[in-house]
Amino acid sequence: MVKKQVDVLILNSNETITIDSPDTETGLGIIDNGGVAINKGKITLAASTDLLERKFRARRTMDAEDQIILPGFVDPHTHLIFAGAREAEFQLRIAGASYMDVLRKGGGIIETVNRTRQTSSESLFQSGKQRLDKCLESGSTTVEIKSGYGLRDDDELRILRTIQRLQKYHPCRTVSTFMGAHAVPPGETSSEYVLSVIDEMLPQIARAGLAEFCDVFCEQGAFDSAESARILGKARELGLKLKIHADQFTESGGAEIANKLHATSADHLVHSPTRQLEKMAETKVVPVVLPSSSLSVLTGENADARSMLTLGLPVALGTDFSPSNWMLGQLTVAALASRQLRMKASEIIRGITINAARALGLEKRVGSLHVGKDADLVTLRVPSHKWIGYTYGERIVDNVLIGGEWVVRDGKRIP
Repeated sequence: MVKKQVDVLILNSNETITIDSPDTETGLGIIDNGGVAINKGKITLAASTDLLERKFRARRTMDAEDQIILPGFVDPHTHLIFAGAREAEFQLRIAGASYMDVLRKGGGIIETVNRTRQTSSESLFQSGKQRLDKCLESGSTTVEIKSGYGLRDDDELRILRTIQRLQKYHPCRTVSTFMGAHAVPPGETSSEYVLSVIDEMLPQIARAGLAEFCDVFCEQGAFDSAESARILGKARELGLKLKIHADQFTESGGAEIANKLHATSADHLVHSPTRQLEKMAETKVVPVVLPSSSLSVLTGENADARSMLTLGLPVALGTDFSPSNWMLGQLTVAALASRQLRMKASEIIRGITINAARALGLEKRVGSLHVGKDADLVTLRVPSHKWIGYTYGERIVDNVLIGGEWVVRDGKRIP
């Protein structure tokens, strides 16, 4: 047999997790002693090492002995571009103040808005670049990034242009979301600000192609269900896809809006009624669960991921990285999902790969090691997939590839 030339062969893994066999017990498509062939940035084949060695020869070969191979992790929910931190606010929460109490008193999101407005675009870019480097070192190859710390035309556009610049100059795949409706700016009513978002911000952003999605914080003290529906309805008219911060602190109607408008995802869902979760099976809204966010607000309340899974919903997991929830690693999220939400390793792995890709509308491109998909993958120094959720993820990432190119080696970002 004449061997086909490929760019990269990764061989001899303990397990290669393809996420390509939904009918198996775990739904993970596990190949023992397997590997991956990569050519021109795409997955050519994921198979046993024996088959790969018989079919291919490579310009570059990597031995993944004592490791597992997975699709690159996808983080479908971050607030990555901002200035400053809110460690003092966290101490207030420890002392009993609620997240929304802090916001109503001009802290929280508004504090970050004030700092971000005063920070140069170059500083925002550099801090964003450093954070994306950490995402890569944690195994994430695709990251969604929201605006929302500008709350006025120029600054929201500036944040979105920073995201666009990161898309151009950083290897991590990024998805841009406009979230001008993150909070009501001081001195304005919510109705006044909603008009500003609808009449001024959204048309500019759509014309400039600065965002793929529009998101809204639908919550008491932020934007009510009617206001959220107006904003998202206008965004849909302008060609943006939809997300929504739904039912995080109260049953705010967010999940219902997501179903009515056929949003791509609804995120948080801590207080969403069962009837709306059941409807998501019909509307195909992807539930994004954020256990690290629930932990950081110190309420002790979590989304009911087990009920969602029982309903057959494709539960996705995200970090919700923000100044109020400083976490960049999906493997740490995995540890929380296992302990707080009682999710199994197989459910978590799907949650940070293919289901997270669905939450961004990217499931045909990333999220599994399917032939023809982008060759985004991670190798972990663990003996089996059951370590996902079992470990907190400290220093188990070895290699990360995006489009078949190495971006992390030995756990460190390649300059």
